[in-house]
Amino acid sequence: MKTSFHRHHILRLLGAVLGTALPLAAPAARLAAPHYTLTASISLGAPTRWDYVTFDPATQRVYVAHGTQVTVVDTRRGAVIGSLAGIDGAHGIVPLPARGEVFADAGKAGTVIVFDATTYARRATIAAVGDADGMIFDPASDRVVVLGGNSAAAGFIDPGTDRLTATLGLGGSPEGVAVDGVGRMYVNIEDRDEIAFVDTRAPRVIARWKLRGCADPHGLAIDPAHRRLFVSCPAGRMAVVDIATGRQVGLVPIGIGTDGAGFDPVHGVALSSDGDGTLGIVADDGRGLGTVATEAGARTMAVDPKNGRVFVVTATVKGVAPARKPGGRKRFVFVPGTVRLLVYTPRG
Repeated sequence: MKTSFHRHHILRLLGAVLGTALPLAAPAARLAAPHYTLTASISLGAPTRWDYVTFDPATQRVYVAHGTQVTVVDTRRGAVIGSLAGIDGAHGIVPLPARGEVFADAGKAGTVIVFDATTYARRATIAAVGDADGMIFDPASDRVVVLGGNSAAAGFIDPGTDRLTATLGLGGSPEGVAVDGVGRMYVNIEDRDEIAFVDTRAPRVIARWKLRGCADPHGLAIDPAHRRLFVSCPAGRMAVVDIATGRQVGLVPIGIGTDGAGFDPVHGVALSSDGDGTLGIVADDGRGLGTVATEAGARTMAVDPKNGRVFVVTATVKGVAPARKPGGRKRFVFVPGTVRLLVYTPRG
């Protein structure tokens, strides 16, 4: 994601985020959160910068945006097996296993690079949108969508021709993104505290849904079965939005400093990766189920949809640095070369 880690509210007092959740649209039975166990820690090495984490169920690989490269991890072997190199600011990643390709964007260059999924060689470089950041594949339009932070736009790429076929203005800076598989895309607009509801086939913005109590929305996860969106907010809340109406139906506590969210259909929970070293858990009915401990700095994530495993990335914290400017937020300082992928497996 385009914002740097120190911008998140990692060190805010917990009292700033406690409060009463908004009422849900309908009552539901109380659910218990799964128990998560750390089952693997895989060293990724230098550099000590990372962003999006993407899991490909078809190949059982995790792709980690890692400075100027994307590090590739085989989860079956529990080992790094290669990297997609030479990326000028790695952020979003879209594996397309049926094509044997991986799409990765270069934020500083505003391009998307197509890599061979086996040899990791470059196949194409596509001029996309400025400040290229998050990415997603939309099966309904058969397009790879790349979001541009400062350019406030989405670019639509045809993977068959490796060409940018359309650009859509979003009216603000995009962050998290999700698709429903039938031609609808949902995009957090970070600087407007809203969700842009997009028709991916047109493409066009259909509506804008305002978020309450969720400043600077970052992570976005979708539960297609119950038609709900889960929006993680860095100040320690997760907003729950009904897709059918665009109405926010819940606001529940999570950890501080989230930069990612995911949905586990096996256990029926939405999850937030929080930089304070927690994993926020929200039931698919919108009820908060508390948090579980991960490690400080683990702010981005991916979920295995078949068994609910959670993948986060962090590094060893050696201290806290002062804010870069008056009034700014303090930030973690990490030990060089200690970046690692952590795998948490749910039980129950």
